[in-house]
Amino acid sequence: MDIVIGVLLECWDILVESAPYVLFGFFAAGILKAYLPEKAVARHLGKNSTSSVLKASLFGIPLPLCSCGVIPAAIELRKQGASKGASSAFLVSVPETGVDSVAITWALLDPLMTIIRPVASFFTATVTGLAINRLPEEPAQAVAEEAKEPGCG
Repeated sequence: MDIVIGVLLECWDILVESAPYVLFGFFAAGILKAYLPEKAVARHLGKNSTSSVLKASLFGIPLPLCSCGVIPAAIELRKQGASKGASSAFLVSVPETGVDSVAITWALLDPLMTIIRPVASFFTATVTGLAINRLPEEPAQAVAEEAKEPGCG
């Protein structure tokens, strides 16, 4: 019984530690929704193009979101019309360059690696977004039929 209580207490501790970051992500998603016009998102990030992926990768690097908080922000970008590739690039670039990640890189490695880290983040996010753009589009009808099949979900 002590093991179960110990596991539950550790789960509670993890929830308490991660909650501020998730809430900050929801806040950032709300700011994106409130102040970033949907037409601008669709115009800059809506096409399956290299430029939309590059813009999303660059846009994500300076944001101070962690891997928990970036998910709501990326979902909101997708809802506002960003392409799959641009959303994926944003989703990859943001947590790689969080303030905590850069600070620990400076402390444990050196200033050169601290500079290389955002460059690597941009590169990996761009490659991910371009790879997602190359995937074939699934017809909406096929996705809807799969969701109706028993055993899914």
